[in-house]
Amino acid sequence: MPDFTWGLMMMVVGMGVVFLLLFVLMGILMLIGRLDRQPSAPAVEPAPAPAPAASEEAGAKAPAQPTVRMVTDGLSEDDVAAIAIAVMTHAENRRRQAGPETRAHAPGSQLFASRWLAVGRGHETQPFTRK
Repeated sequence: MPDFTWGLMMMVVGMGVVFLLLFVLMGILMLIGRLDRQPSAPAVEPAPAPAPAASEEAGAKAPAQPTVRMVTDGLSEDDVAAIAIAVMTHAENRRRQAGPETRAHAPGSQLFASRWLAVGRGHETQPFTRK
């Protein structure tokens, strides 16, 4: 009976230490999460804009759409466009040719080439012989 009580006490102490460390780790992670938050500014609702008059709507234009400009070293926009089209065309052609290009033999033509397959077929076709 003393061995049972000692084992039970060791189990309680061991599991207690494990769960205590888990709760300490959880507390540390929660503290880090609170300290690492971005400061949030109070939400301010924008005042509703007054409705424009009919004459203002006709004369007003939509805001300009943002444009993307690439920084190129001495290349014009036409050159960059031509290079992009050439790369896309090359990628499309290579994608279509990837299967036949990387294969040395047609699929299924060399079933004997695999050592594992040859051993398995040998076990299937030859009866077991006791040594």
